[in-house]
Amino acid sequence: MNEAANDWPEEARRALLDRLATTSFAEYPEREEELTLALGARLGAPEGGVILGPSSGAILDLLALAGLSRGDTVAFPEPGFSLYPSIVKRHGGVPVPVPVGRELPLRGFVEAARAGARQVWLTLPNNPTGAWRTPDEAVPALDAIAALPDPPLVVLDEAYAEFSPRTFRLLPDRYENVVLLRTFSKALASAGLRLGVLVGPPALVAELSRLKLPYSISTPQLLALDIALHHAKPFDDAVRVTIERRDRLVRALREAEVPVAETAANFLHIAHDAADALAAEGVLARRLPPGKGTRISIGSEDACVRVARTLGASMPPCTSAPARNKLLVLDVDGVMIDAEKSFREAVALALADLRPALPWDDALFRKMKRLGGMNNDFRLAAGLLAIFDTGGLDALRDDRVVWDATLEGGLTKSLGVASERVAHHYETTKASEAPLVTKEEIDRLGVPFAILTGRAPHELRDAFVTLGLTCEAVCDSAPHLAKPSPAGLLQLADSFRATDVLFVGDTVDDRATVLRARPLRRETRFVFAGVGPDRASFVRDDTGDLEAPTLRELFTRELFPEPSAGTRS
Repeated sequence: MNEAANDWPEEARRALLDRLATTSFAEYPEREEELTLALGARLGAPEGGVILGPSSGAILDLLALAGLSRGDTVAFPEPGFSLYPSIVKRHGGVPVPVPVGRELPLRGFVEAARAGARQVWLTLPNNPTGAWRTPDEAVPALDAIAALPDPPLVVLDEAYAEFSPRTFRLLPDRYENVVLLRTFSKALASAGLRLGVLVGPPALVAELSRLKLPYSISTPQLLALDIALHHAKPFDDAVRVTIERRDRLVRALREAEVPVAETAANFLHIAHDAADALAAEGVLARRLPPGKGTRISIGSEDACVRVARTLGASMPPCTSAPARNKLLVLDVDGVMIDAEKSFREAVALALADLRPALPWDDALFRKMKRLGGMNNDFRLAAGLLAIFDTGGLDALRDDRVVWDATLEGGLTKSLGVASERVAHHYETTKASEAPLVTKEEIDRLGVPFAILTGRAPHELRDAFVTLGLTCEAVCDSAPHLAKPSPAGLLQLADSFRATDVLFVGDTVDDRATVLRARPLRRETRFVFAGVGPDRASFVRDDTGDLEAPTLRELFTRELFPEPSAGTRS
């Protein structure tokens, strides 16, 4: 059944039972909104971008109810999850299986969308084979589907995402027609509790919410979710143990020439029918239709040893702890690119256009950066206009500005025109930018890296040209992603399944992003590194921060040190 190899961690189980002992079952469950917001914050989702369901299957049923008319077609993998066609049929839809074999090619889903499919349900990793595609491999298919005149809804069903090298968490923010579906049955060992979650565009989630039955998630389910989120680390540790055990079993079977497919899930697929032989050894496996092979869930160590022995292999013992996934996240301006001069000049020219009487100098630029909330230079320019218009320049120079609702209102009023003028002048000033690091220097670190930047997407493309590289990136152009909001950093941590995240920035807002991420994703260790000439104003040694004059110099040091006594891990 692809259930978790182990039940709930004992500490979490005791906490849940203690809460249940004092909970009234006579009252309707009232915490769904609160916990949905908490889960959305953890996932870095926009407000209104998350909906809970009594299972991921129930959310699929809701998507079919909301989006299908009689005769509409839904494309899904074949082989695939057996529930898909029955859900489609019960809402009058027409199931369209897309043959994917054991490798999950994506071309057929694009063809189905072009042929008029109303929805596309894509399972990553796929069930029952465990086949998976990277986000980079999926993006061309999603681009092609999104470019259609009337693109279908694409549901990325990530029931087994936590067992894969990457998740597709970044994609719902990039496409208006893409949603992410997850279950708590597998990674959170909660198959008996029945909970699922969808992440997607808030407008679509709002439509689903109107169709969802009230109080459809019980009080025990909501309590379990609350407890599980507060005990995330032991659940995550158990997932990593399962991954390590799966990989050892797959290697052992391949050495014995058993035809086992590549898998990124908590199960594996072999090409022949071995269900009876395994049952004789006390192991239940899923017999697939004739000629389709056998699906084997990754269970306990003993069960996997018996699987290997039954299939003629010898599974080696575990000799090391599960690997930790490290992720380097880099800001662009002031970290990867020397861009202060280009943006400072663009801001100066924009202010000269908008407020010729404003006595601009470079010191004001630095003061605004230190103020906080001004990581984006569009906001910085608009914020300086607001301070000038309220006669606050002297207070800014003396570090006496208190940012309040009046100043924020003035910033908001000026943000559009300030952004337009800064962007206009940046087209000329960006010629002065120069890279501070090379791709070869980053690659030598041997860890994955990504970008979290205040640049808009088109300005990020300019940065990639300057740097001579491309990589996974989050631009904080959406309000929920704007630093110091931690949403972008949390999305990247989820996407890379990171246990350790080092974020390198050059402003107080960058550091605040790390501080705000920590309590929302406790199983991940977030560390901040400050670089640049202003780092002394915001780096704190006593909280585990790293620092260096430049990114290049930072790379000569230990980037992922073990936390010392008294340091927040």
